[in-house]
Amino acid sequence: MEPEAPAGWDFFDSVDFPTDLTNDPMGRAPIRHVVTAVVVGHEGAAWLPRLTEALWALGRRPERLIAVDTGSTDETAELLATMPAVEPVVSLSARTGFGTAVARGLETVGFAPVPSAVGPYGDDGQLPVIEWLWLLHDDCAPAPKALEQLLLQATLSPDTAVWGPKLRLWPRDRELLEVGVTTSLGGRRDTGIEIGELDQGQHDQPRNVLAVSSAGMLVRRDVWESLKGFDPRLPMFRDDIDFGWRASRAGFKVGVAPDAVVYHAQAAATGERALAGTRRHAYQLDRAHAYYTVLANAPGKLLPLLVLRMLVGTTFRSLWFLLGKTPSGAVDEWTALLGTVLAGGWTQARKDRRNLDRVPYDDIKGLFGRSVHALRHNLEETGSTISERLREAWADEPEEQVVTTARRAKSTARVAVDQPRWRRQLIRRPFLVAWAFLFLSAFIAARSLIGGGVLRSHLLLPPHESLGSLWHAAATAPAGVTPPAWLAQFWALATVTFGPSGATNVLLLGAVPLAALAAWALLRGFVVDRVARAWGASAYGLAVFTNGAVSQGRLGTCVAAIVLPLLGAAVYTVARRRRVLVQGSWRAAWFAGICQAILFAFTPALGLLAGIALVAGALLGLGWRRQGRQLVFSVFLGLVLVLPWTIQLVLHPSRLGQEAGGPPTAAIGPGDSIARLLTGTPVGAPVPWWFAVPLVLVALLALTRESRQRYELLGWAVALAGLVGTLIASRLGGGSGPLMFLMSAGWVVAVTVAWDSLGKSTELIVQGVLGLVLVTTLVTAGFWLVRGDDGPLRRGPEQDLPAYLQSSQGPPQNAAILVIRKEPTTPMRFSLVHNGGPRMGSLEAAPTAAQTKPITDVLSTLGGGGTGEEGRQLAALDVDYLYLPAPVDPTLMSTLDSLPGLTRASAEGNDASWLIERDDIDGKLPVHDTTRNLWRILGIIAWIIALISCMPTARRTVAVPHGTHARRSS
Repeated sequence: MEPEAPAGWDFFDSVDFPTDLTNDPMGRAPIRHVVTAVVVGHEGAAWLPRLTEALWALGRRPERLIAVDTGSTDETAELLATMPAVEPVVSLSARTGFGTAVARGLETVGFAPVPSAVGPYGDDGQLPVIEWLWLLHDDCAPAPKALEQLLLQATLSPDTAVWGPKLRLWPRDRELLEVGVTTSLGGRRDTGIEIGELDQGQHDQPRNVLAVSSAGMLVRRDVWESLKGFDPRLPMFRDDIDFGWRASRAGFKVGVAPDAVVYHAQAAATGERALAGTRRHAYQLDRAHAYYTVLANAPGKLLPLLVLRMLVGTTFRSLWFLLGKTPSGAVDEWTALLGTVLAGGWTQARKDRRNLDRVPYDDIKGLFGRSVHALRHNLEETGSTISERLREAWADEPEEQVVTTARRAKSTARVAVDQPRWRRQLIRRPFLVAWAFLFLSAFIAARSLIGGGVLRSHLLLPPHESLGSLWHAAATAPAGVTPPAWLAQFWALATVTFGPSGATNVLLLGAVPLAALAAWALLRGFVVDRVARAWGASAYGLAVFTNGAVSQGRLGTCVAAIVLPLLGAAVYTVARRRRVLVQGSWRAAWFAGICQAILFAFTPALGLLAGIALVAGALLGLGWRRQGRQLVFSVFLGLVLVLPWTIQLVLHPSRLGQEAGGPPTAAIGPGDSIARLLTGTPVGAPVPWWFAVPLVLVALLALTRESRQRYELLGWAVALAGLVGTLIASRLGGGSGPLMFLMSAGWVVAVTVAWDSLGKSTELIVQGVLGLVLVTTLVTAGFWLVRGDDGPLRRGPEQDLPAYLQSSQGPPQNAAILVIRKEPTTPMRFSLVHNGGPRMGSLEAAPTAAQTKPITDVLSTLGGGGTGEEGRQLAALDVDYLYLPAPVDPTLMSTLDSLPGLTRASAEGNDASWLIERDDIDGKLPVHDTTRNLWRILGIIAWIIALISCMPTARRTVAVPHGTHARRSS
């Protein structure tokens, strides 16, 4: 694409302008160009042959070619000597920078002589002559017309003193690297090129820029000498920006000629070549030179703000490197900044450049990159880095290239090419269709649970009203009682879901699609058939509904259903790495430990069962090799992350049957219902137990096949583990809901793997069995849509107390309310309500029997008719109100009415309440909460370390023009 010609010149073509002698159509004097080229080489034997070929192919060659070798140990010097018409090679030490090498080469050989012969057009040889210096790297290759196009633009724009070419990716790629360059005042190098952008002529407009790359830079001799070349304090990186900035300050224009193309490998920036003359990392050197360039050239009035900006930017980048497990990157950041600012070289440079300020900063301000562009590029690079590294997650190094097997090739869905693109994508991605259906169905099923109030049920206490109260509950409990660990984890989720109520809505109402998505992440590792994988993930998600976890409001089971497949995916990643050099994956082991910690916190029984299975599998199946040690480490990490809750579970084994959010699910024994036990549908489940019979029968049928898959047997092992755990928990009276869900998960895995191995079978019986499974799943999904998620789960008020009692709990009264539940045929139960009433976690953090003994003693006397002193005793216990919710025991109500010190208060419906007179009694609450700040701080530190350890490693990238390639420093 030719550059756009000035107005009135559109009938001229570039070939009409000879580059050695040009007659200006505007009538200006003709010009003769004399070019001296300098090539600097250092360990460049891998690239110099291509550069030599490019110089031979030039249509317009330089009048003199100077080659400089900076202490190369390979064949660089010999290859430099083979270049066309090159002068004797100048040898320098390896510590010589690029700018110094160019200056020494010119001092040794000198510029090309100005010709005095008669010109080719019959002139007398006295025409004006302009001398140029053309800079080349040993890892670049100019196109045949590169120098010709540079000189052509110099002829058309004689007021521009520095020209640069368009840089493309080496060796002859269309990917753009640079078309001019600028910098932000924070030191970020900006090329204006998007990542991976291809050259399609979109930047082929000559224009003025702040600087051009030194690879292919064409600079007028008088400008080079007046600016004294490149700054010797910048041996590499940012020397071109510093030179262009100084030229602009001195009143010399810098331009880019896009029709001149140079291919550049950027060997030093990409780490393909070791840095010469320094032990510093490429990233550290680049950052230091960026700070130096800005501090040496920026206006003095901006220096305080620029230093502050550099400090803030360095702080954030250091945190990014620490989060990315690259502490050396953070060290490089601070070393570059402090070393540059404290060294003081930039202060001397400012003194030396005072005579350059011929152009005010405001006149060249538009040539600099804007801060908003720098921020946008930083966000784009961060997002690109995260997405790239997440693709490599749980792998210590890139995996072997996947070999497409015949079975995998047959599993690929074949779609007619004449189909619309969106239809082809849907056919090839059946899980996308299934998950979209589950996602939309989740909204439909929750239709009766949308509105005001909070989600609650007899198995789900109301969530806390704010993040602050939730965080307070996560670290506060009566003396001798440990607050449940899951409250802190729930708080972390609540921070991104608009509060505790939002987190409850996401985990309960979105449990089915979220569990399906997690299951798909697991199944995609070993299930090839896409339809089988889509069915398995969908069936797993629907199992959360059939288990009753959603309709009953069992928060712990819903969380476990989402976390279990993620734990399985992490364990699969650790176990599958059987290579000789690298086994296992520590990132996956850390992630498995986090999943274990969540299970220990939300469903302790299920977490214990998973931990025992992992330790047994590591010791028996993998041995004490690296993979086995990693799995054992993950279990140990999970126990550590929930300290001191782990100690509480050891001291009180009965807490293993608890489930986060409320009371445990009712126990199921083998004598109660064998059908419910085997099908994994606990009492209160929204679907009949026989809904799961086809799934169990197909799993049994698949077990009789001779060609059983190992993952199919693993599914059966999971189901049997859930069955055994359910029997043990039932006999001990603990919760069995999460363990019964584990059985359903095992059936789903077994059937999915069997489907994967037989899905393409043409046998009628196989197709009939798979059809039965599919129809059963569709019927279950339809039942879910019709029935909905409601049931015991409902949306109601945060408290069941009357309005005046709720208001009395706030300041200034801060009343304590004793709630007594007593029916004629049931024993008396009570709870002491203060600071908003019972919320999630209250059961696990309930006071001990010894702490509540004073209240128990008073209530026991009330059950016997009372002594008349109960009113004074309750006042002494700092109780302000006594409340009986409906249905009220009439005997107890009459007893309370007759007690002195109790005044009947207003009530709603069939409730009853009494105000306790405390005028002359200084009460003292028997239960005192204590805050454990030490455990809270240690827990935060432990979780931060675990989260960082399971994240991909951050890469340090040199801020040089690049396409899609990250410049990783060595």
